[in-house]
Amino acid sequence: MAPSLLGPRPAERLAALEEQTRLLAGRNRLAQELHDSIGHTLTAATIQAAVAAELMEREPEAARRALTSIEESSRSAMDDLDHVLGVLREGKAPRAPQHTLGDLHALVERVRQTGTEVRADTGGDWARVPAAVSREAYRIVQEGLTNALRHAPRAPVTLRVVVTGDWLEAELTNPLAGGGLGLTRPGRRGRGLTGVGERVTLLRGEVSAGPVPGGRWRLLARIPLRSAP
Repeated sequence: MAPSLLGPRPAERLAALEEQTRLLAGRNRLAQELHDSIGHTLTAATIQAAVAAELMEREPEAARRALTSIEESSRSAMDDLDHVLGVLREGKAPRAPQHTLGDLHALVERVRQTGTEVRADTGGDWARVPAAVSREAYRIVQEGLTNALRHAPRAPVTLRVVVTGDWLEAELTNPLAGGGLGLTRPGRRGRGLTGVGERVTLLRGEVSAGPVPGGRWRLLARIPLRSAP
């Protein structure tokens, strides 16, 4: 009768609470990863579909390329979704490789396939960038590009990802208004920038987002390569 009357010991309750916290943190991380991946794919696919419709008559080959890109990106998004759902069902930690700055070129190329001009400037010694910073920086850039596609479809985007001193800087700028494809609804607030802020804060970095002179929007994230002692 003792276990039922006295209940678990404090150490056991603490261990159970820590395990529950770990699982919840893992699920929150998966939800954020799924938001970033699927949101980016759907945004790009919507714009590519609009491009294909415009080019179907006068440039059928370009329209076919846009449709092929939609198919490929959709398959990738389905793979991500299947993986996340499998992890949630099994309660296991994710094992699939995560994207890093090494995948940045492929990300930029996918955005360019929507008809969006992306002027990318990269520099510095990326070998000094820790793996955790590299993963989070990729997601930050992905979210910035997704927001640019949503709010200013097919408008030029400037991207800068450089290592300066002991910091990694990721900066994206784009016009405040674009082609009006209806990808956002008035009054709707997305979770993307909130997620960016959370990522940067966890890495003890700095982030700012908002309009700048010249009628442009800028997202700037600065992440230290080494945590403060």
